Amino acid sequence: MERDAKSRYTEVEIEGWNRRSAYRFFREFEDPFFNMTAQLDVTALDRLCREEGLSFSISALYFSQLTANSIDEFRIRLLDGRPVKYDLVEATQTILLENESFGFCYFPWKERLREFNSEGRRMVEEYRRLATFDVENDRIDLIYYSVIPWVSFTSFKHASRFDRTQTVPRIVFGKKFENSGMVCIPVSVEANHAVMDGLHVGRYFERLQENFDCCSDFLEMGREA
Repeated sequence: MERDAKSRYTEVEIEGWNRRSAYRFFREFEDPFFNMTAQLDVTALDRLCREEGLSFSISALYFSQLTANSIDEFRIRLLDGRPVKYDLVEATQTILLENESFGFCYFPWKERLREFNSEGRRMVEEYRRLATFDVENDRIDLIYYSVIPWVSFTSFKHASRFDRTQTVPRIVFGKKFENSGMVCIPVSVEANHAVMDGLHVGRYFERLQENFDCCSDFLEMGREA
């Protein structure tokens, strides 16, 4: 069932929140953002995409969205100065344009991997024609993605206005590389420490690896985010 992510959220009860002390502590930082990078094994996903004619980039985005939505903290945002938790967050991602500049593309959530791929390809073509940065700018129920397919980076830093009210996580996928017979990829996560900790980013990496390992299970059946 498709859901309207823009309208469905609940307020986080700060007094009952297990992170209330950390939230209040980091909320006042001028630069509350932290970044973690990990190298994940995408051997199974790379093989599946080759065999089934799927886009690796869009498939990796599918599993990242599925994983992030399974962790409450990845769905928490500051809205009008108060933390809220969305039922569902979706994705925008950088796309390369023909003139070698870039724009942004919106990827609506679809529960089935094949459907997400099909719709994702269509959206990429549409947003390449639009060639715009003006993508879902009125929304915060998103995760901002970038793809750096030229570099197997070991760390990453985003350009930032140092707006401490910015709570949309930023996730970056790098270039695939071989390591001891495995196909691996670097993944960077940047988040606001007021709404999540290293524990939650670590949990994201663990669950994402599990989903990559069993990716073929998602080929025909859907899985709700």
